[in-house]
Amino acid sequence: MSVYFYIPNLIGYARVICALIFCYTGSFNPIVSAITYSVSQLGDLFDGMAARKFNQCSVFGSVLDMVTDRFSNACLLAVLYKLYPTIGFLFLWALALDLCSHWYQMYSTLYCNEKHHKTAVSKYKILEIYYKVPYMLFIMVLLSETAMVTLYLNVFIDWFVIQMLMYVSVPFLCLKHYINFIQLISASDKIIEKESNKI
Repeated sequence: MSVYFYIPNLIGYARVICALIFCYTGSFNPIVSAITYSVSQLGDLFDGMAARKFNQCSVFGSVLDMVTDRFSNACLLAVLYKLYPTIGFLFLWALALDLCSHWYQMYSTLYCNEKHHKTAVSKYKILEIYYKVPYMLFIMVLLSETAMVTLYLNVFIDWFVIQMLMYVSVPFLCLKHYINFIQLISASDKIIEKESNKI
């Protein structure tokens, strides 16, 4: 079977389609948009499970997973930029940081011949906690995604529960982007250290 048709990669394609629907409906249909975005993000939980269950892990699948995560986050952050004009620049900064830190992380992992960035040793304690404490990554991603979705819904729907979830989860979104910044620094350190050893 072609890697293109591996089950986890089919999940990845479905996630992209959901993100594209969100891009189209994001400015006028909050319910459909929130559902399609959430389904796209939930797919991130199941593609890895499928890859392990069906023994269909692949480099293509790993890249597809990372690119799909970045793409769907970028779509929502771009919509938030439009919906919150006074603080929109913060969402653009977050978008740029998310793309750059993950690209640097993936590149440094390959350049330094590490098996995976989640298992690599880091001198930054916050990254060790983020990647290696059980369920920490899952909890942080869940809360930061909750923050973005509730920030989005809050513009259209005046529900107390949405506002409460937003106020509780936004600090974790800020923490997640701080971790992205540390990840960018950590990846840069590794690249420079390896390059320095060659001189």
